[in-house]
Amino acid sequence: MKQWVYLRHLLSAFLLMFAYSLITSAINLMVLPVVNYFSFSRGAFTLGTTLLMIPSLLLSPFLGSFVDRFGLRRMLLVGSLWGAAALALLSCCCTLPQFYLVFFLGGFVFSPTSSYLASLLLNSWFKKHQALACSIVMAGTGVGGILWGVLVPPLVQRFSYRAGYAFCSGLWLALMLLCTFLCKGLPQDVGVLPYGGQASPSEQPAAAGPTPARNTLLRQPMFYLLCYTFFSLSLVNGFFPHTQAYLVDHGYALVEAGRVISLFCMALVFVKLLLGAHFEHKGLRNGILLPAAVDFLALLLLYFGRKPLLTLAVVLFAANSSLVALTPLLMAGQLYTAQEFAVVWGLLSSASGIGNSVGSPLWGLLYDICGNYQPGFLLALGLLALWVFLSRRLLAGKASKTK
Repeated sequence: MKQWVYLRHLLSAFLLMFAYSLITSAINLMVLPVVNYFSFSRGAFTLGTTLLMIPSLLLSPFLGSFVDRFGLRRMLLVGSLWGAAALALLSCCCTLPQFYLVFFLGGFVFSPTSSYLASLLLNSWFKKHQALACSIVMAGTGVGGILWGVLVPPLVQRFSYRAGYAFCSGLWLALMLLCTFLCKGLPQDVGVLPYGGQASPSEQPAAAGPTPARNTLLRQPMFYLLCYTFFSLSLVNGFFPHTQAYLVDHGYALVEAGRVISLFCMALVFVKLLLGAHFEHKGLRNGILLPAAVDFLALLLLYFGRKPLLTLAVVLFAANSSLVALTPLLMAGQLYTAQEFAVVWGLLSSASGIGNSVGSPLWGLLYDICGNYQPGFLLALGLLALWVFLSRRLLAGKASKTK
């Protein structure tokens, strides 16, 4: 019976990331149809991604307090209704300001009530085998992406982008309501210990932790280096919303490009699961080298843009998205205490969110100015190399302190 408590919350976190894939994958499949239908520039329309992230960035430092005050289930219920309404409204938009407004309003719930709560469930419910649990949960975005890459492009091609947004609205509502039913809250709400956790009086007064932790963290150079590493990796990942358009530019049909994105998402599932086991075996500091090398190869193949290799390049780019999904949570868990995690995760989520917000419009702006994405790939290669260097230095410092 107790095992089912852990499994249902693991499933809840997985479904939250599965729902979040509607924002990270399915909505991105509507970029090119919307841009072509209204003759928007890619840079102008993907600015909506920035507006989508701004509310999340503003809320991130306070989400822990919201959970304490309102509870997980109330936040999930609000997120399900608000998010479904925002996605439905996107199907009615006809001008850029309308799209911008709805993206901005949706940003108050999309990430805060899905990916943030999934991370909170992971850190709260699992102390043992956390890397493996994290990889399983984060694979939800890949599983969702596989389905959306197959289902959404034919739907949009047969009807319109409006049907695609309506489809996402209904699915978001169903998935989030299911999560609301499954999730019973945090371990202390249910009266059990986290999986692999031990009863410890020192972990009880968590309510007094956030304020001193934040003041301490803001004086640590390590914190700002960590923020930069998350920002830069998310900035590189900002290419993903442009993947479909990039493939179409290189001769792929719209539905064919959707299938390639489904392959990418399929790879994402396996890569995340393998990385979880890989990190547990090699450790995080040494474990990031292999996926970073694969990501480097993917960016090189994308830079040269040869069609026979582009499908492989997009699939290999799953290494970058996997690093974005897994390493922030695992690095924060290694570098900070349990009492500091809620504060750290909120602030680091802001750093990642800024990278995501700036990344997609920046890639679009580079395309609008240069007519291609090649300068972006060169920038991404440099940022990736710097990310590996800084991440290994940070984790090495933690290892030496432990010794």
